Amino acid sequence: MKKIIKLTESQLEKLTETRINEVSAVELASVLKDIPCTGEGIKSLINKKLKEYGFEDVIIKFLGYGEDKKILKYIVHTEGPIFVIDTMSNSEAQPPCMEVMEVMAYTKA
Repeated sequence: MKKIIKLTESQLEKLTETRINEVSAVELASVLKDIPCTGEGIKSLINKKLKEYGFEDVIIKFLGYGEDKKILKYIVHTEGPIFVIDTMSNSEAQPPCMEVMEVMAYTKA
């Protein structure tokens, strides 16, 4: 017996979306590492950048400080890859902002 599966329009669009498939987690990590310093909040910039690549469910949480208290660690969950991002304040930049220092990408199994 076959089951009938009903999809909403947004679910169908998500299934047919190709931009997410065209880009690997490693390539996205590189894109996130190159986010320019604009003075806008780093969480907002990461969220916008991932949404440009078609991700909808982006959750960003502060993990804590690195060995050096100047480094702030974040974890970014998407419906695809997960990223751990290290940032550091650049107070010499105008306007002062958080710069991405390192991005590690993981994919959900």
